[in-house]
Amino acid sequence: MANLLEVRDLSKRFTSPGGPFKKARSMHAVNGVSFDLPKGRVIGVVGESGCGKSTLARLILRLIEPSGGAVLFEGEDLLAKPPAQMRALRADMQMVFQDPYSAIDPRYTVARAVIEPFEVQGRKPEASVDEEVATLLEMVGLNPGLASSFPHQISGGQKQRVGIARALALRPSLLVLDEPTASLDVSVQAQIIGLLETLRDELGLTYLFISHDLSLVKYFCDEILVMYLGRVVEALPDTDAPARHPYTKTLMDSTFEPDPKKRRLIAPLEGEVPSPFDLPPGCAFAERCPHATDICRTDTPALAANGGHAVACHHPI
Repeated sequence: MANLLEVRDLSKRFTSPGGPFKKARSMHAVNGVSFDLPKGRVIGVVGESGCGKSTLARLILRLIEPSGGAVLFEGEDLLAKPPAQMRALRADMQMVFQDPYSAIDPRYTVARAVIEPFEVQGRKPEASVDEEVATLLEMVGLNPGLASSFPHQISGGQKQRVGIARALALRPSLLVLDEPTASLDVSVQAQIIGLLETLRDELGLTYLFISHDLSLVKYFCDEILVMYLGRVVEALPDTDAPARHPYTKTLMDSTFEPDPKKRRLIAPLEGEVPSPFDLPPGCAFAERCPHATDICRTDTPALAANGGHAVACHHPI
């Protein structure tokens, strides 16, 4: 299966400004991330808050400029493109943001929000504007009668559907979904995930799905990347693959199991998450890991693949 997206050694370093009483400090929000996303597949990226998931999403679309690495979309190097060419390419790759309440301009009607991508790209819809808006709203399960509504007049779930409709306006092949259900209640989350599944089948979409909810990722995605403090610590080739990194195993064990007979005894992690501005040598997870030895505190483990399953750990489970 051909790759739609190829990410190679992608990195982003942020530097905090210094001052009279403090030194400038820098941190790697994303550090050497590499993966392939085949056409029609869904890759989930999971990890605790602050691990670099959302930064990775924005780097891939060049909403933030990377510090290093490469991003290939259908074989084209996005990082080598000048702004005008990059703007044109973004018609084929769109993002759905986490907070539907801030993703839509409150001054815009639903119709204006949905048709905005055509204005940005300088295109005209094949049909009339009203017909295109109605088609897009129906595509995401909304009544076209909502076209004249303002964001404050519709619910959070409807706002997120409007955000998805806007992302689909130019018929992209890749959608980057940055925690699209995080701010929604459980029943609406299920509706949005069902909608994304339907759109994937009908339109042949490819998804990069960012989430902190591992159970949702296991249900929705084909492959999983697990991040910890900017690095990928494990890449699971399918959602049934057993965890081999202690951090991934802890995440999986902490997901809710509705059957009381199948619930697991969770050993809580000890220690604090290191400061990203002052990472210790070796494995960043070492101080919280029950399997850590001296080598873990001195040598950073590389992400090593074995039969499609990659893990960055000196003592994989």
